[in-house]
Amino acid sequence: KVLERRHFQNLKEAGISAIICSLYICDNYLPEGALRNALDQISALKEELEESRELFSLCTNSSEAEAASEKGKIGLFLSLEGAEPLGNDIFLLRTFYDLGVRLIGLTWSRRNYAGDGSSFDPEDAPRYPGGLTKFGRELVTEAQKIGMVVDVSHLNDPGFYEVAELMKSPFIASHSNCRSLCGSARNLKDDQIRIIADSGGVIGLNAYSPFVSDNEAERNTEKFFEHLKHITKVAGIDNVGLGLDLCDCIGSLVIGDDDSRQKDLFTDHRDAARRFIVPLKERMNHEDYEAFTGGNFMRVLERVLG
Repeated sequence: KVLERRHFQNLKEAGISAIICSLYICDNYLPEGALRNALDQISALKEELEESRELFSLCTNSSEAEAASEKGKIGLFLSLEGAEPLGNDIFLLRTFYDLGVRLIGLTWSRRNYAGDGSSFDPEDAPRYPGGLTKFGRELVTEAQKIGMVVDVSHLNDPGFYEVAELMKSPFIASHSNCRSLCGSARNLKDDQIRIIADSGGVIGLNAYSPFVSDNEAERNTEKFFEHLKHITKVAGIDNVGLGLDLCDCIGSLVIGDDDSRQKDLFTDHRDAARRFIVPLKERMNHEDYEAFTGGNFMRVLERVLG
């Protein structure tokens, strides 16, 4: 009962009623083991859900998330963080849809059959980066056809603009900040923020500190708030949400607590609620606060998934 023992209290005390869960494939499983590992993750999650059915619910649309919340459960939406499990087989996308996956990020920060990701370190970037491949363009089209949310976080700039040209429905950057405030290629330029907003989509603020500021001394909640203010100024409050991407709290379960490796602004979701989310009530009006803390993402999920 990992969900129950390790995660439920943290999420519940943070006031979270629904969360997007990523299916991420580590490098050591690539390329041959990507599909098997993704299926193993889904199988493990569904076994966990059987053991904690009174606490969590796998959701495939906004109505299911609302129903779960009304019962005091936490709704889980599944997302592919990188299309590696698909290889170059477009038919597998519908298979993952049938298994409950409702969002797809085309790449992680590496190259795959769909396109090139945005590198964390410029020195690791491809010398001649590309945009989307033919398969990547097919994925964007098919995802919209079957009703999946397209996520451009981790996609490089050429790929971003190709996705934007292909989109007829809202798309998201689930966990990206503002490049004008922090120069990482994982963050979004102002015109990209506007493009997502024009689609009706949402940008989720990422609490990974190297994406908050280039200056280590400024990696704090106030600088994080500046990203919220900047997106609001560029695109409006209806196009920003929370995409915290907290990984340190998960890693500590595997390798033990180690403060020296802490790179997230918050130790866990409770810490994020205590130090950032709840205090925002004093800095935002109620309507904007509700939109930022979940309403905007739920609007996109409702429009795309139903």
